[in-house]
Amino acid sequence: MNPPQFSPKSRRALLFGAIFLFINGFFVAKVPQATRPELAGVSAAFVLVLWFPSLLAMKNWLGWQRAVLVLAALGAFAVGIETFAIKTGWPYGQFSYGDKIGTKFFGVVPWTVPFSWPPLVLGAMALAMRIAPKHRLIGATLILLVFDLVLDPGAVDQKFWIYRAGGIYYGVPFSNFCGWIVSGLIGAFIFCGISANKQIPLTLISSVTLVLSFWTSVCIFATPHILWIPALVGFALLGWIWREIKLQRD
Repeated sequence: MNPPQFSPKSRRALLFGAIFLFINGFFVAKVPQATRPELAGVSAAFVLVLWFPSLLAMKNWLGWQRAVLVLAALGAFAVGIETFAIKTGWPYGQFSYGDKIGTKFFGVVPWTVPFSWPPLVLGAMALAMRIAPKHRLIGATLILLVFDLVLDPGAVDQKFWIYRAGGIYYGVPFSNFCGWIVSGLIGAFIFCGISANKQIPLTLISSVTLVLSFWTSVCIFATPHILWIPALVGFALLGWIWREIKLQRD
């Protein structure tokens, strides 16, 4: 059976959603009050909204039971490795979360983490299947690393989390990217092990398209200066994604 594909309606919905998130990113970057700690519940709700397309795409591909299992396993791993990282400094380096994205598990990791990280793995796996189907674990790991070239600088700029020693890449240390290689490879392995399906549908990029639209905008409109490299990488990724969607349609 062929994997699910984007319908004309779902493509339009994704495009409108991406535009909306891009506009939202402008206000987050330019209006500091929009992300003050008292509005952490709003930020958390956004994470759930961005996670939902992943759940829907996984359900359409694997059914409810396996979809929930994959997302739950990835979410649990994300909480575990980030808790360990904050406590020990490995593998990402010494960092801590701010108060802008919700209540924290164990006073350490926001409860939104198990919803924010799995969609990135899904999107990376879907794209890796298009360029390196025989080496999708390595491909997905590298794509996740490129995602983080956009996400981490934007989040650090907004003080969603902070690296104690700072870093040469817009406040992000080299150790963080080494950590993403470790966690990305494990996440890709978990995904492949549970999904047990080689025909990964392109629809799994839905959530990460919205996420990248938002954070690319944040990087573009960052105050006082644009975050040039993350912004350009974000645009390149979005261009690639829309090209893949167009190729599927054609």
